[in-house]
Amino acid sequence: MAHWAWCDSARHCLNKGAGSNIVASSRLGEDTLRPIDAHVHVGSWSVPEFGGHGGGLREADQVYRRWNWGGALLFPTDSGASEPLLEEVSGLRSPVTYRVGWWADFRLAGNLERFRERKGEFAALKLHPSVLKVPATDDRLRDYLDVAEREGMPVVVHCGRWREVAGFEQALEGARRHPGCPWILAHMGGDSPHLVLDTVDALAREVGLSHVHLGTESVREPWLLERAIERLGAGRLVFGSDYNLNHPEVFRRLIEVLDVTDDDREMIFRRNVNGLLREAHRFF
Repeated sequence: MAHWAWCDSARHCLNKGAGSNIVASSRLGEDTLRPIDAHVHVGSWSVPEFGGHGGGLREADQVYRRWNWGGALLFPTDSGASEPLLEEVSGLRSPVTYRVGWWADFRLAGNLERFRERKGEFAALKLHPSVLKVPATDDRLRDYLDVAEREGMPVVVHCGRWREVAGFEQALEGARRHPGCPWILAHMGGDSPHLVLDTVDALAREVGLSHVHLGTESVREPWLLERAIERLGAGRLVFGSDYNLNHPEVFRRLIEVLDVTDDDREMIFRRNVNGLLREAHRFF
């Protein structure tokens, strides 16, 4: 396997394991070097844990342009403003390709009905059990998931340490009930190493969950990612950063230093998420 080291001063990738010369720069325009961030938020947060933090589409676009990203899958924050975000993206001129997902919130009047009407315009469905304070299996989310399943639309579900509501166990049960659409468990099932390891073990044991993938957002330990790849294969991981709460470049480096093949890296950075999307919403 290749060992990679990142030289920030030159912005170059050096393949040390093969003893080669510098092979690529992150600012080059080659598509294979331009990752896709499959978990990005646009807007301001109202949940007190995030202290009112936020950022708009123009700010996000500046970040992804500056660091030469190929694309990003955008979701609103807990405002649930999916339609305004889609309209803003449609008027944006950028070298970065953006897709927009729908934020499910049964507390917002007309949210489900509008999702049904405009489902074809949105690339994915986002569930955030911790914000909604209900698990992915809650009856109030079933109609959203029925639509996603009929459409073959990916479902991105937040997983965290609030096990009764946002635990990976709840998300996996939702995936069992709705096997007709891809599922991406954000934070690899819960961010903390023991939760990630338990999630990986559950997926490795149960062959009926092959439609479930793990989003890498907020996971900081390279050994956890390598363990997941060893158990499940790189084809089950989808890169995400959880911008605007995190910076995508921080987590990009994490993938680049993994002791995996270049093909594994490209799957995680680009090919996996692209293959999960319906054809009209693919990045390439």
